[in-house]
Amino acid sequence: MLYNFTILSPELILIAIALLGQLIAVYCKKTHRVIDSTVILCIALVAFILQMPSFEVSAFHDSFVINGFSRFFKALVLMFTIANIIMYRDFCKISNNEIKHEFVSLTLLSTLGIFVSISSRDLLLLFCGLELQALAGYALAAFNTSSYKSSEAALKYFVLGALLSCISLLGMSFIYGFSGSLHYTTIATLLDPAANSINVGLVIGVILFLSGILFKLSAAPFHMWTPDVYEGAPISAVTYFSTTQKIGVLAILFNVIHFIVWDYTQISVDLIRIAAGLSMIIGALGAIRQESLKRLMGYSTILNVGYVLIGITLHSSEGDYAAQIYMMIYTIGAIGFFACLIALLGSKAEDATFRDIQGIASNRKTIAAVATIIMFSMIGLPPFAGFFGKYYLFYQAVAAKEFVLVFIGIASSVVASFYYLKIIKTMYFIDSEIEVERIPTNRGLFLITLISVCFILIFPFFMNNFRI
Repeated sequence: MLYNFTILSPELILIAIALLGQLIAVYCKKTHRVIDSTVILCIALVAFILQMPSFEVSAFHDSFVINGFSRFFKALVLMFTIANIIMYRDFCKISNNEIKHEFVSLTLLSTLGIFVSISSRDLLLLFCGLELQALAGYALAAFNTSSYKSSEAALKYFVLGALLSCISLLGMSFIYGFSGSLHYTTIATLLDPAANSINVGLVIGVILFLSGILFKLSAAPFHMWTPDVYEGAPISAVTYFSTTQKIGVLAILFNVIHFIVWDYTQISVDLIRIAAGLSMIIGALGAIRQESLKRLMGYSTILNVGYVLIGITLHSSEGDYAAQIYMMIYTIGAIGFFACLIALLGSKAEDATFRDIQGIASNRKTIAAVATIIMFSMIGLPPFAGFFGKYYLFYQAVAAKEFVLVFIGIASSVVASFYYLKIIKTMYFIDSEIEVERIPTNRGLFLITLISVCFILIFPFFMNNFRI
């Protein structure tokens, strides 16, 4: 038992950080900034521990596994979590709002759920991790209690999330009823079409369970919550949803595909292929008429998740690598863009529209240039990271003869370039109708935008270093 809990040490440390930090914040209300700084240092320590070399180990009868894949993604999730907390602190400082440590605690609990889900090899443990992540996410969406939009976003997120959780549970009941087990290995063995006849009940169960994961990834046709929640939720929560959460759910999807679905093409290819195509079409077309920048980024998330699913559809190591690096490129660009919005608009970033960024480049040249580089990367223009991510992804898809997905991907990139370029056009070529307040850039936001731009510029030289 002691050995099992030793393997769980990163998760246990996260629990301790979240609970002790919240407890101290309740009794020491004037030291929230110090507490948050200490929390950030502790999270960085956990990320360092995760990167220490170690063999693959398992706990609780192989239901919880730590290996190179899980350590890499957990460290990546923690890095985004640190960035999200820093952005929240700086946003509160710019907006002259009191820092509420509850936001940090909820973020850590959601991250804990992602950790458990990534390492789980049992559906029951996976479901518990996903629900912990989701419940904290609902609270994050409703965190701005003074805004009816935030409450509306949280309600929509909760209702749709509960519905998909029920569908996932129904799928689990099918899986358990037709396989007699919730362990990945047993389910994969029974699902293998080469060794067994087609088990329709088991196939239905896996499809239903996959639907719940695609919902959390914002993949169409389970995307309906994303634009509304992104528009109404606080910008700090939106940043978490579009970066940390997406990286974690992608790792979970990798595990489900590799350890459960395996090479069962009726599920692992056809279902993911349909989701990829629909996500690219809806994400590209849905954002064209949007005025809210947060809502636009919601559709951008749907679009880019479609690109990521192309790599998973290929069902190869190169396809998985292409999906992995593309998601990294997008999430780092997204967090950089949200940091730019906060640095430019301050509290107005909560309801940012194109009107708010008109002519902003005239007096905030550096931040406008950073946002432009990020937009060029999302379009896929050379020599930025987004170009190499899309090129490698489409190259692998062409090699696997997925010509339909490649055509949809290229067409959607052309359509999406319209609204990405519209952001640049608004900043540089449209005069402002209102007087723009100049907000001093905080060090945290400056650091995040600097890292984001540096990654976009130098990533092509280090692409092969991100292989797991």
